[in-house]
Amino acid sequence: MDRIFEVGKTRMSERVDESTTIAATDTPPEAPRTTKTARFKAPGLGVIALWGLLVAPVVLALAEALRSPRLNYWDFWRVFSITTDADGTLDPTTFVRLYNDHPVITVALTFWADAKFFAGSNWVLGVATVVLALCVFAALWRMLPQQLTGHRRLAVLAAFSLLIFSSAAVDYYGAGWMGIQWFLGIAPAVVAISFAHHGRTVPAVVLGLVGSLGHGSAFPVWIALGLVAWLRRDRLWKVLLPLLMGLAVLILWRLAAEPTVGDPPSILGADTYLGSIASVLGRTWATLSADTALFGGIAMLVLIGLAVVDSVKRRGTAIELRAELTTPDVKGDAGWIGLITHMALAGVLVGVGRAKYSNVEGLTGRYSVIGLIAVAGLLALLATRPIEKIQRNLVPIALVIGLGTYAVGSTNAAIVRKEYATQPVLAVAMQAGADSVVKKMNAYPENLEKYRRFGIYPFTPDFTLGCGANGPELGTAIDVSRAAVLPAVAPPTGERTAGFIEASTVSGDRKLIGWAFIDGEQADCVLVTDSSGTVVGGGAVGLPRRDVSTGFDHVTGRAGWEAVAKPGLKDGLVFVSREGRLYRIASISGKDPANG
Repeated sequence: MDRIFEVGKTRMSERVDESTTIAATDTPPEAPRTTKTARFKAPGLGVIALWGLLVAPVVLALAEALRSPRLNYWDFWRVFSITTDADGTLDPTTFVRLYNDHPVITVALTFWADAKFFAGSNWVLGVATVVLALCVFAALWRMLPQQLTGHRRLAVLAAFSLLIFSSAAVDYYGAGWMGIQWFLGIAPAVVAISFAHHGRTVPAVVLGLVGSLGHGSAFPVWIALGLVAWLRRDRLWKVLLPLLMGLAVLILWRLAAEPTVGDPPSILGADTYLGSIASVLGRTWATLSADTALFGGIAMLVLIGLAVVDSVKRRGTAIELRAELTTPDVKGDAGWIGLITHMALAGVLVGVGRAKYSNVEGLTGRYSVIGLIAVAGLLALLATRPIEKIQRNLVPIALVIGLGTYAVGSTNAAIVRKEYATQPVLAVAMQAGADSVVKKMNAYPENLEKYRRFGIYPFTPDFTLGCGANGPELGTAIDVSRAAVLPAVAPPTGERTAGFIEASTVSGDRKLIGWAFIDGEQADCVLVTDSSGTVVGGGAVGLPRRDVSTGFDHVTGRAGWEAVAKPGLKDGLVFVSREGRLYRIASISGKDPANG
């Protein structure tokens, strides 16, 4: 003891002496310190590949948003119309109305801002959706435990990116209106769960409210937030506040809902609802095969149920043992359990609501985000299991899940992209007043004047038929006699300049379809004129036509075109342009020569 005390006194005196001049002692002087120059260690190929898989889906989603048509789609027109007055001014009194049983307050504000400041650009909405999806990705990243490190952590993050920015989700990025509708509900809800995962209830509740003002997919967040707080053993108010908020949202939602009119279009059974719910979650694993989607959806529901039950049991065990719920295997799971619970309940809401149309209604692309985020949550729970075999093989497991779902989604992406090329037809139809075509393409002709007054594209000065800087536009006249005539020749032939109109007559306010190639290449634009040569319509070129490219030798696969003209046109003429030269398509009757 005396020795310990003496050592203690010596150390205390040394601390005191540090504030004064240090006297000479018999302690040997310190050896001079040497500094080692740190060498930069380049990341291995594995790390580079994983980072590439993390970044690439984000870049591709952004590229998808920018390659999509400028003109907006479907619900953009409807939501803008019902939430504004005759001159396009926002009407807040309409915010209490539901659209397809969903609140649209933040959606309506976003659409209006897009129309006001960006002339209603689909590109802007697509990019905004990518930003919201990045918020979802960041929230999931933040919930991962610190114990998950190195290649395993990076592989899980890469899988998250492949899921959130999956090709199965191209609907959201290519058709920005759809992305805004869903992610203004989903993104705040997921970020709210991330806050709750870290015990921050107040910002979680605020974000839950923001999500609930945007889309019905956010409604289950209130149950999820209460469950997260309960699993964490937070204070009682943190459990009850989200649940009470959820009850209030539910009451307001039902008060705003309009009564159902008429019988459903399908004869329903219990299996119909089960199938519809399963298809929402199972769409992650199948785009075309309903059976695969249903089986995958049931498997996910079972896994989610088992994960929730397991967490509840482990919480009970910890209470019995009077353990602190601060270990990663209990408290660290709370947010992930809340996340998969939210997605399962969202799938139930969609499935029950849409079962009246079909037992596989969930295969529609707009619902894919529910299943994709649910898979991300299940993967995170798997990644945090302290099981040696799982941890050893986590990198390939995560990559198979991420890349597999991305590959499955490519079928859906191809379907979505088919609509890109024909969207310019709607722009011309709106400009030309072809109401029948406008209605068929879901842009509501009764509101065209409102769109025009508000300056929403295509009612902007930069609208063009695409024939070049000095090319013909609506209302201009062309010299019909100077245009070369495209022959309608039948394959097999070596002819590399030809065209055809798949109609018996060229008339207004209807879609005109055909194909044309000049020197084997697609046309730059398509025009419709009256008999005097005045341009009264136009449309889209570069449409895929595999029948043409396989029927003729060495010609483009993008020979297709679609056009529309103003109402009242009879016996019109169709022209295509290539490098400033006009060609008239003369053949408008008989069987399509490209198809024998």
